[in-house]
Amino acid sequence: MSSRSLSHERLFFDRQGQRGDQLRALGAEIRALRARRGLTSVMLAKQVGVSTSLISQVERGITAPSLDVLLRIARALGVSAGDLFQNATTPGESAPTSTRAGEARVRVVRACERKRLGLPTSMTYELLSPDLKHQIELIWVECQPGATSAETPHTHPGEEQVVVLQGVMHYWVDGEEYVLGAGDAITIDSRLPHVIVNRGTEPAVVIAAITPPSF
Repeated sequence: MSSRSLSHERLFFDRQGQRGDQLRALGAEIRALRARRGLTSVMLAKQVGVSTSLISQVERGITAPSLDVLLRIARALGVSAGDLFQNATTPGESAPTSTRAGEARVRVVRACERKRLGLPTSMTYELLSPDLKHQIELIWVECQPGATSAETPHTHPGEEQVVVLQGVMHYWVDGEEYVLGAGDAITIDSRLPHVIVNRGTEPAVVIAAITPPSF
């Protein structure tokens, strides 16, 4: 898989090029949640530890936060990061297939329809699940050399299971290092501080299953 250059402004977009619409949807969701909680942009910026101008730019959909900042925004608003994306829709996304009237039982996500998170750290996340409203969250992760999932180890409720498809990945869980090659898998109690890093010279690809959805 070829290396990709990712810019700060390519945080959230689909493969059909709807980055602008989805960034605006993300910003609108953050702004609505902030207003419902009675927070000003100054107050939110202080809680997140960023400038007020950055919060303003994110809410207007003209720039995107790093994953660390996004997680801090979500935490300050009392939601998961994934909740911030629930109102962002992707034109052309497959509609649910129903086996009974009014009950969606089957959802297909084509490779060209995955929602993507692209980060300045050259680690991208593509949602294999149709959305984050189910019991489990399945993610395709591409990690360029030197990429890390976060600046510092993080925690969240639930469990993660990860399988490496390509390359070598280093996992730090509660202070211990685990090195996984292609075909290796790991199960993590997500309440433990953890972070993943590609310390190699080649891109790596993993699939992660997270329950409950908490990205």
